[in-house]
Amino acid sequence: MVLGLLLAAALPEARASGRGDPALTVLAGQREWLQLLHYTPSWRPGGYRNFVDDPDFFLSSRGAHDPAAELTATLAALRTDPATQCRFPARTRWLGERLPGLAGELPPASCPEYEEWRRVLAVREAVLVFAASYLNSPSSMYGHTFLRFDSATPERRTPLLGWAMNFGATVPPDENWFVYAWRGLFGGYPGQFAAGPYFEKLREYSRLESRDLWEYRLNLDAAELDRLLAHAWELRDINFDYYFFDENCSLRLLELLDVARPGHDLADQFPNYAIPIDTVRAAIDAGMVEAVDYRPAMRTALRHEIALLDAGERALARRLADDAGADPAAFAALAPDRRRLVADVAYQYLRDRAVHAPPTDAITRQNFALLQLVNQTATAAAPPPPPRPVAPETGHRTGLVAVGGGLEESRAFADLEWRVSYHDLLDPTLGYPDGASLNMARVVVRVKEGGTLQLQRLDALEITSLAPRDAFFSAWSWRVNAGLERQWTAGDDVLVTQGNAGFGGSWAPLPSLMVFAFGTGRLEYNHALDQPLDLAPGVAAGLRLQGAAGITLASADHYRFTDGEDRTELALRHELILGTNLALRLQLARRVTDTDRVDEAGLALRYHF
Repeated sequence: MVLGLLLAAALPEARASGRGDPALTVLAGQREWLQLLHYTPSWRPGGYRNFVDDPDFFLSSRGAHDPAAELTATLAALRTDPATQCRFPARTRWLGERLPGLAGELPPASCPEYEEWRRVLAVREAVLVFAASYLNSPSSMYGHTFLRFDSATPERRTPLLGWAMNFGATVPPDENWFVYAWRGLFGGYPGQFAAGPYFEKLREYSRLESRDLWEYRLNLDAAELDRLLAHAWELRDINFDYYFFDENCSLRLLELLDVARPGHDLADQFPNYAIPIDTVRAAIDAGMVEAVDYRPAMRTALRHEIALLDAGERALARRLADDAGADPAAFAALAPDRRRLVADVAYQYLRDRAVHAPPTDAITRQNFALLQLVNQTATAAAPPPPPRPVAPETGHRTGLVAVGGGLEESRAFADLEWRVSYHDLLDPTLGYPDGASLNMARVVVRVKEGGTLQLQRLDALEITSLAPRDAFFSAWSWRVNAGLERQWTAGDDVLVTQGNAGFGGSWAPLPSLMVFAFGTGRLEYNHALDQPLDLAPGVAAGLRLQGAAGITLASADHYRFTDGEDRTELALRHELILGTNLALRLQLARRVTDTDRVDEAGLALRYHF
């Protein structure tokens, strides 16, 4: 009450000067007010910067960096303009709770638009949804998070009819991949919150992109849900600069959860970058998650059913997908439960193909014919659903530090490796997509015998996607890498700048074995070459084997530069998994050029954090 009287007395001067008295400064410095306005400390001691990049969010011209000025302007607007209460319901409620006399000073306000929005949502509970990693989209390589609001109204009790709230970049529809990645990295797009039916998100992620969804039910009470929704309303149509690494979907959602349940300061745990699964872990660690549900993608369920078929049944299902009337005798000879499984695989496979194909009369007729086959077998036992995999938050942490040593041509060395993110082909696979590697900001520093200290490797970006091809699926595999690395050239260990890419196929003759082959290309700047900037086409092949003893990766790469130099690398790597976040990695490598042959053996202890 005393604080309220002091504020009321100081308000005219504060409005005039844009500065508050000590009581106003105390209120404006409270953590909840800073979170409602999305302030974060700046490099200047005592200063603030703001994540919001939209003047419409502020009532003071200084509001983007001055919490006291924005509080003063908000109080003044609330006292004079009823529409302010409708525009900023979360601010209004927070100030009313801390200034008990404020409610009696405010003019009557009617907010039909906000009240109708809340009535339509009728939120019963909130769910944090994690969409698994999708390497074919730059903005979704690390996965994606959004919120789902489940309704209390009887006709909308199913989660499919809930509402999804998503934060994402506003991207022109014809933007190309390179521009999209570049602008996304450096804040070239505005980001906004948007709401829509959850079933539309399911179609986008589960059907179009084949991404599993993990649903983390939040234990927010009615008051916390009310604060979250009131603040979400304040952010409608408000622009934020969007950055893939830090100011992204996951950080924005943590800010909402901080407003809903003050005290945990989840967003502050990610000052430099926010990887979606790490933000999910933060919500779990804060005690905000009460249950976890798994929703497999359509292709995940299809692959599971295909794996239940024997070779003859798989061939029959593939023929039926092309022609529902193919080989009726073979189909009729199957046991009832096998007929149902074969028919369901054929039907689901046709649906999977149709997702990415323009609709035609032929597809419609084939779809109807296969649906009839499925209905004819409906009385047989249904195939079991896909088993629930290990939840992504239980996998290894995304950061890495490793220490190791070895021999390079009989000369001892010690390595220190640090990696910001995320996962490579030898890391423990539980909780991560199989056959995927995504690493950024990887640095290896080496000390050689004799005391030589050097930068051994710097990967700005490394991505590998191994998607096995078979009778049903024919996705391409690919890889890209760019950064600095050491190459032996004319007897000298040279740090070169390089970018390389590969495109090809992968196959899985056994569940635990994957083989791959690529056509590759490499652009390299190497001052020790006769032609410092050179281009080299090449080939690459390898195999990856998972077993009880860990993961083994064998690879061979060959390049021929345009100046005639040949370069070959053979490598054998094995990772012995010691725990969720601890592993031991052995590496043997031979690098051969026209002038050098260098053998290297190393052993490293790797810790994910």
